[in-house]
Amino acid sequence: MFGYFGMRRKKASKPKKKHKNNWFERLSLDQNKQLCKAAKLRHGGTKKDLIERLLDNEQTSQYGLEGNFFSLNVESIKQLCRARNLQVSEQKFDLVLRILHCDNGTTPEGTTLKRAATQIVSQVDAATGQVVEKHVPKKRKKAAPSASRAYSRVQKKIEAVTQKKYQSHWGSKTHSCDVYELVANLLTSEAIPNLTKDPRLALDIAKAAITSLTDNFNTIQRPGYDDNGDLGTIDSSLRTIAEKVKPLLSEEEKEEFAGWIEEWDSIGEPYGLTMDTDLLQTVAFIRGNDGSQKSEEGIDERKPAAKPTKPDGGQEKSHGNNLIKENVKNDGTTH
Repeated sequence: MFGYFGMRRKKASKPKKKHKNNWFERLSLDQNKQLCKAAKLRHGGTKKDLIERLLDNEQTSQYGLEGNFFSLNVESIKQLCRARNLQVSEQKFDLVLRILHCDNGTTPEGTTLKRAATQIVSQVDAATGQVVEKHVPKKRKKAAPSASRAYSRVQKKIEAVTQKKYQSHWGSKTHSCDVYELVANLLTSEAIPNLTKDPRLALDIAKAAITSLTDNFNTIQRPGYDDNGDLGTIDSSLRTIAEKVKPLLSEEEKEEFAGWIEEWDSIGEPYGLTMDTDLLQTVAFIRGNDGSQKSEEGIDERKPAAKPTKPDGGQEKSHGNNLIKENVKNDGTTH
């Protein structure tokens, strides 16, 4: 009796999840109904009935296939949207629904089909020779470089550590590499090209990128990885900026410039990030303590000693670095 009460009750095992045979099974009943309406199919019945109709239809079946050669991934579906001048934002369901609305003209009343921004371009048709107007997607203008944008870009990249691709053991090692690569690109593609046109803007961009890195450094999970060698690019870029900008700066600005480089060096040193860099030499160069200008105390103004003259019949022997003179005397005999 006592043994019965002392026995542990076996926990019921969790039921295994059923394998999804197609993409439509991953969707809810309402989502499958929306797809059926967009494809002009009957949308009544159970979820199983809706899935059978979607798989039997030639237009919609291509989106439900998974794990084979004919299945379409998200990037392929985005290409189909671009061919129709549709927006490529949001998830796979929204993209497929957008394509079906466009192809069948079934956009619900009161809503507009999300199209990409286009412009009308006149082209000559090679077959007919007539001028045809065609809608072409507009190219986005590249944003002008700015310090605030550089700071926010680095900050967002560091905070992206919560993304799924950085959660695995190997994926977590790539996060710091991506951060250092972004900082290096900001210095080489935005800061350095502006050195001739606007050197102070170049300095502000470099300061924003490095300051954002130091302010949010503790968020990086594994900061010791730099597989692409971008830390060396950061080091050389800061030296290039310092050489161009230094003559324009006041003493206070020089000290501020040297200060945030020193801060980055002190933060990265425990992880060995600045071991092979010349950041401290760049700091010394900015402050004027790199040895390029000799101090007056270190200059020896004394005249160099005259070279010793060799007496008649004398020989010189060198011993180490000292010169020793020895006179060869006659043996006392006179001739």
